Amino acid sequence: MKKLIGIISIALLITLTSFMSGCTSSNIFNYIVDDSYTDYIVMGTSADYPPYEWPMNVEGTQTLVGIDIQIGLAIAAELGMNLQVVNKGFDFLLDDLSKGKVDFVIAGMTPTDERAEIVDFSMVYYEAHQVILTTLENQDNYASIEDLNLNTIRIGAQMGSIQLDLAEDTFPDSQKVYLQAVPDLIMKLSQGLIEAVLLEQPVAEGYLTNVEGLAVLEFEIGEPDGGSAVAVEKGNTELLATINAVLEDLINSGALDIIVSEAILLNSGE
Repeated sequence: MKKLIGIISIALLITLTSFMSGCTSSNIFNYIVDDSYTDYIVMGTSADYPPYEWPMNVEGTQTLVGIDIQIGLAIAAELGMNLQVVNKGFDFLLDDLSKGKVDFVIAGMTPTDERAEIVDFSMVYYEAHQVILTTLENQDNYASIEDLNLNTIRIGAQMGSIQLDLAEDTFPDSQKVYLQAVPDLIMKLSQGLIEAVLLEQPVAEGYLTNVEGLAVLEFEIGEPDGGSAVAVEKGNTELLATINAVLEDLINSGALDIIVSEAILLNSGE
């Protein structure tokens, strides 16, 4: 495999994107992995899910950063290609993949049985628990699932996510609010328009750092989500094999731990 030096550091990615990455439209971002590469591989993502992926202005240039962007860069480097990232709503990603609009999807996506019927998934590269985000004002009012499973309580989750399914299964009596973008859910939570939002733990912790007045409830819900994996078009075994090899190398070398730690720090503003 090609060496991943220069790919695993988000700090380096910021330096690179300041002069080597451009936003060609409101939702398409180009990353030059090597200026000798002439072709691009296209990655689909939904950049509203820090620390996995989110937009950031770097020295006047709008770009995308996060765990999944770094993994995408590593995959592109192994293939000897530059990287183009298409930012879409989460619930559109697998449809775009199935229609050949993107080559692979990395978006903190869990490889469920239902999704695996239409796409193929890589090995899991990261696992996280599910938590409930609420406001500091309401934190003491919700000590259990039963306290939230009431028809007066509004529970939020992202459309197309496993958190949506978890909300349906865990809180059958609650009102549900499903939106495409996680930041919109957080805004409604802060405004008191919903009482809770279901999120992965690292995502929730990022919002705790960046948004005042929020709290994570002390109890977790469900099981660990089965982790996040890369999706490719059904039957694309060659690309899938390359992706798995890259992920295995990142995990075994400890590079993925660095990527995750740096993404969390970057999202916290430290």
